[in-house]
Amino acid sequence: MKIKSLITVTLGVIILISCKKSKTNGKDFTIKGTIDGSNTEYVVLEYTDSSDVYISDTLMVEDNSFFIQGFLAHTQLVSLTSNLTGVYMEDPNRLRFFLEPNEVEIALKEDQFSDALITGSKSQIEYQHLAKEIKPYYEKLKLKETGSEMARKLFAEVKNIQLNYAINNPHSYVSAEVINFHSEELPIDSLKMFYAGLDPIIRESIYGLDIQETIESYVFIPIVDSGDVAPGFSSENSAGNILSLNQFKGKIVLLDFGAGWCVPCKKEIPEVKRIFDKYHSNGLEIIGVSLDKDKTSWKEYIKNEKLDWHHVYEGESNFRNRKKGSINVLYQVHAIPAYILIDENGIIIDRYGGADKKDKSLKDLEAKLETLLSSNSL
Repeated sequence: MKIKSLITVTLGVIILISCKKSKTNGKDFTIKGTIDGSNTEYVVLEYTDSSDVYISDTLMVEDNSFFIQGFLAHTQLVSLTSNLTGVYMEDPNRLRFFLEPNEVEIALKEDQFSDALITGSKSQIEYQHLAKEIKPYYEKLKLKETGSEMARKLFAEVKNIQLNYAINNPHSYVSAEVINFHSEELPIDSLKMFYAGLDPIIRESIYGLDIQETIESYVFIPIVDSGDVAPGFSSENSAGNILSLNQFKGKIVLLDFGAGWCVPCKKEIPEVKRIFDKYHSNGLEIIGVSLDKDKTSWKEYIKNEKLDWHHVYEGESNFRNRKKGSINVLYQVHAIPAYILIDENGIIIDRYGGADKKDKSLKDLEAKLETLLSSNSL
């Protein structure tokens, strides 16, 4: 149940492009695009340029066409959205693809961006071949309950296919992206092995540098588990006020780590709502810890999904970069949706979903709440 496993990007990944200094000079790229449809006024291309700067370029669509020229240090996975794009990663007008320093042509159709025809990018062809291999597993995952034994097995199969691809294709930028994608869940010795197996040029790519940094900054941090004191934190809530975990002493608190771009998170929202409605009057409070891309997306997600509990913003960048002191680092959360249940005295009761190695489900969480709160029957 890795957060990075998203059907909409086919490979199941959600990658935050690193802003580290590349070791090569930038090379120019051009994109010539066409769109079949009459409602797209502009598209937005997001990438990191050769100067290590995050770029978000708005490209006006004229006569169903758009064009851009820029500079890349290395091939990378980029994002293309439009004025029709919603807040979720599975939006039909959102596309992620591998862009190379080359002349690239893209043929899009409104509401079917994922079916885009892309030429001029060798890495994109490799990406599509791997995506085709794992697509059947994601089709099966759509039918399975998040956190179930079968879902875990399917995700494990996807991971194995991706990592085997990386082993067998050391000259591919896709391999580096895949290894980086799984870097925080791999044992450090395994991560070093995968990194060493990459071609030297690929090791100097954006993803290679990310992997290298993960290896160099590796520090073993014991996980806070059942019976441990819950680490305290204070953060701005969705109303602009400071929310502190300490203010909930005397209440059962559920930390809910999620994001609007996380498909499994969205899938579990109805169940989380039901649990909240059932136990809130008995003393349950929920603090949503957002890993959304930005605060605008975060607040839109809360409003659109009608999440009537407390919320604080952590941010996707802090989650990806494992920022020291961030809530996900304090609680050692590497995958979402993740849930951590805390008792009235600030002691961790248990971990669930992506916060638990055995992936205990919301059913397990509710069973625990039933034991804790049923006697209150308020």
